[in-house]
Amino acid sequence: MGLGQTPSDNESKQLDGDDFLSSRPVVSVTAVDISPNPAALTDELNLEVDFRLDAAVSNGVWDIEVRDPPPAGIQPSQLTNCGLLVAAFKDDDGDILDLKMVIQVSEQRGGLQRIIYSPLE
Repeated sequence: MGLGQTPSDNESKQLDGDDFLSSRPVVSVTAVDISPNPAALTDELNLEVDFRLDAAVSNGVWDIEVRDPPPAGIQPSQLTNCGLLVAAFKDDDGDILDLKMVIQVSEQRGGLQRIIYSPLE
């Protein structure tokens, strides 16, 4: 862009988006504890994430989402596969971090077992 020129609408939106991303807090994940792991597919899941932020966050929350179809109405043989567990850290302005973990489901001793892999390993 030369002297006296103004950015187009698309360029302005891109600059605004870049400014927004650079203004978001930076998250450093220091530890992830998944328990029980491995476990039966239907067992309770406890997820503990230790992290540091480079700036204060107001109204921060974690949303947990499995990005795969739910097991209801699906044959057990179709569940032996991989999926993605996402722990999303958000505030009032939107997403700050998506912590993604691979879930592997396999048939073990007549039942379905899950293993969740830590993103730090």
